[in-house]
This record gives sequence, C-alpha cells and structure tokens, in this order.
Amino acid sequence: MVGIAINQVRKTYDKGKTLALDGLSLHIHPGELFGIIGPDGAGKTSLLRILATLLLPDSGSCQIGPWDVSRDFRTIRHNIGYMPGRFSLYQDLSVHENLSFFAKLFNTSIQANYDLIRDVFVQLEPFSDRLAGALSGGMKQKLALSCALIHRPKLLLLDEPTTGIDAVSRKEFWEMLQRIRSQGITVVVSTPYMNEASLCDRVALMQGGRLLAADSPAHIVQQFPRKRWRVAHARMYPLLLALRRHPAVESIYPFGEEHHLGLVNDDDSLWASLTTYLEAEGLGGFWYERIAPDIEDVFMALMAAPAKP
Repeated sequence: MVGIAINQVRKTYDKGKTLALDGLSLHIHPGELFGIIGPDGAGKTSLLRILATLLLPDSGSCQIGPWDVSRDFRTIRHNIGYMPGRFSLYQDLSVHENLSFFAKLFNTSIQANYDLIRDVFVQLEPFSDRLAGALSGGMKQKLALSCALIHRPKLLLLDEPTTGIDAVSRKEFWEMLQRIRSQGITVVVSTPYMNEASLCDRVALMQGGRLLAADSPAHIVQQFPRKRWRVAHARMYPLLLALRRHPAVESIYPFGEEHHLGLVNDDDSLWASLTTYLEAEGLGGFWYERIAPDIEDVFMALMAAPAKP
C-alpha cells in the first residue's frame, strides 16, 4: 500500500493562460478508496495525469509512497495502474489479447494475478475472443480495469470510470472497487457524480482547480451548519425564477423533481413572507419541508463561497 502527498501543486495550459490546478494540497492515506469529486473543468483529470507521471506540475511537489512523480517516474509506472477517462485499449485486439499484452508489458501473466482480477474477468471470459472495440460500454470498462490491475499495482488511478455506462454496470463497478481496496491496493477514482461520494472512504471536493473540502463524506456534511429546504410546485421553472428574485432566498438550485434552497440567516420565519409572495406570483399551492443537507448541497454552498486567499 502507498499513500500520496500533494503539496501546492499548480498546473496551467496554453502558456499559463488556462489554470487547471491552483496550488492544490492533499493527502491520501495508504489503502483507502479515495474519491476526487467535481464537475468538468475542476482539475480532476490533470491531477490524475500528474499522479500517473503523464504530466509534470508547473510547481509544487507530489509524492507517491517514497517516490517523487518528477524524478522517479519509471519506478512509479511499474507500481501503479492507470485507467484514463477515454477507452484506450487496442480495439482491434480481442479481450484475451489485450489482457495478455498488458501482462507481458509488466513481465507477468494472467495466471499469476488471476485472483486479483477474477471478480472482474469472470464476466469477460465468455467474450474473450471478441474484439475490444465490439464490447458494450460497461464491458469495455471492466476490460480496462482488468488491464490496469493485471500487474498487481500498489496504486490504482481511475479517471471517471463510470461516465457513460448504465446504472447496473456502475453499481457493479463500485462493488469491484471495494473488493480491490480490500486487497491492500490504494484506489483513487475521479467522478462528476455526487452520489458516488458516499461510496468512498474519503473524498476531495474540487472546483476550478481548487480544493473545497477533503474528508469523509459524512464528516463533510456534519460540518455544514446551514439549514436546507426542498420546495416543489406543478410549475417548477416559474417557481425557480420567482424564488431567485426574492431577497429572503440566499441560494436555490434544481434537484431532480424539487428545488433545494437556503434562506438568509437560516431564518425559518421568512416562509411567511415567501408564501405571501409566491401566492401573489400565481404560485400558490407549493409545498416545502426542511431536509438534512447532503454532499451535493454542501458542494454547491462551498462552490458559491468566496475563494480563500
């Protein structure tokens, strides 16, 4: 097992015009399943590519176990498995040929580490002669995961592995990650899906290359002091626009079939004036109730907060 120490890492593109990572500092413990959570453009892929020694940071330092990503990249590459966001295996090779190729690259064999990939590969074996390019999205991800694991790495890096696959495959994939973690492999996975945060031991919430929070999902939510409410009406979009205009509403955003909102100073008594206001706007008959904030509520609040100097 290896841990990761990231200290004030900065990365830009286009000769410094585009900022990807803004002085990011983060510690990932050995043997944990760690999630990097954030929308597109948060810096997740840049961070994973630096950890995979495919990019160099502009400044700052990054250690994987005892190894520095800038100096010890050859050693690091033998000790990590990396699964990029885009399927990058050889599409004109079969499932078995891809797996055999990656095993030989690391001077091992499928048989030597079959116990590690068994739970994943057992679902692929019926299609072992099928070309990788002909697999479904979920099966492609399972093949890519098998190839990333075949040399028994100390660290597994996964860049948005569940994007674009169905809900059943996504659930199976996270169950496989839990089993991999139980074998003593540190797993770092990025995702834009907030509901996947609860499946990790700890998470880093990122936005615009900045770290918003890093802790267990439960502890991040517990540390959030603000009240949250959910509100709904038959006319959801007019409701959203009307509440955005009211000075008592501090924040509001769509959340499935309802809106989540926060009130100025967490003042519950403001609902009396809100009710009068919405009725005057032709939006009577709405309903609301107090809810416990979840990780997405916290993320939205942190994202709206002023950046710390």
